[in-house]
Amino acid sequence: METITEIVSFSHDGINHMWYPFSAKLDGNNSMISSEFFYEIAELLSLLKSMFATNNHSPEMVSKENIKGSRQFLVGENARRTECSVIFNTENNQYILRRCFFGNYSVEARLHRVNSSVVYFGYDVINMLRKFHKPFIVGEGNLFDNGSFILKPDTDHSRNSLVSLANDWARMVGFQDSRIELDYTGRWSNSGNFGLNYSKRNRRRGKMPSPLRLLTVLAQAVIRKRKFGKCPPILSPFNVESLNEFEAIAMLDLVKNISKEERIQFVIGINGKQEVNSMIDAIATPNLSIYHVN
Repeated sequence: METITEIVSFSHDGINHMWYPFSAKLDGNNSMISSEFFYEIAELLSLLKSMFATNNHSPEMVSKENIKGSRQFLVGENARRTECSVIFNTENNQYILRRCFFGNYSVEARLHRVNSSVVYFGYDVINMLRKFHKPFIVGEGNLFDNGSFILKPDTDHSRNSLVSLANDWARMVGFQDSRIELDYTGRWSNSGNFGLNYSKRNRRRGKMPSPLRLLTVLAQAVIRKRKFGKCPPILSPFNVESLNEFEAIAMLDLVKNISKEERIQFVIGINGKQEVNSMIDAIATPNLSIYHVN
C-alpha cells in the first residue's frame, strides 16, 4: 500500500455554512487555516474526510428515478452539489483527486496520477483509495474523538511515552493545573482544573478541552513517525475560545516547531481571532460578518 505523505492543496466550490469557494496551498510540515466561526472548520474537515472515504460513493443517488426520493428522504430538500479537489503526494507519485457530492453522498469521482495517462473513474477511484494509507482527519464533538486512532498504545512503554510527551508540552505552554491521562484501552482524558471557560457540561460528557486534545493528537503523530519512520498527514481542529491570544499563539508555535522537527505534516483548523491570525501567518477564510444584513 502507498502512504499519503503530504496534502499539497485542496479546493471546493462551497459547502453548506461554508458556502463560498475556498482553496488553500499547504506547507509540507505545518499550515493553519483560520475561519471566523468554528463550525466552518468542522464542515471543511468533514468534507476533506469525505474525499478519502470509501463508503460514501452512490452515483445512483442522482439518477432520474431516484433524485426525488433522495432529496426528500436522504439528503434533504436543500442539499446542494459540492465539487472538491485535493492534490496529494505519496512516496512515489502525485495524484489529483476530484469528487462531486450531493449532500453527504459522492456521485462522481476521478483520480489522476500526475505525469502519466493513468486516470480512474467512479468505483475504480474508490478501489484505489482503499489501497492508500490515508490522512488522519480529526473529528470534533463526540466521545470517540478521545480515542487513540493514530497510534494505539500496545505496550506500557508506548503509553508512557505518549502521556509524557503530551504533559511535557502542556506544561511548556502554561497548562500547569491539568494532567493528561491515557488508559490501557487507548482512551485519553484529563484531570485537574483546566480553567473557568471550560464548562461543567463538557466535563460531564468526558470531552477533553480542545488544546489538550490537540496535544494528544500531536503526541500520537510524533510517536508513530518515530516508530514506523512515516506518518500520514494530520488535520485537526483547534477551538481557541478558551484561551487568550498569548496562550493560543504559544500552542500554535509549539505545534509548528514540533511538526518541522519531526518532519510530519500537521494541519490545524482554528476559529481565529484577528490578533492571532496576524501572528501565525494563517490561511484565512473570508469574514462572513461582512455579508450580514442589519
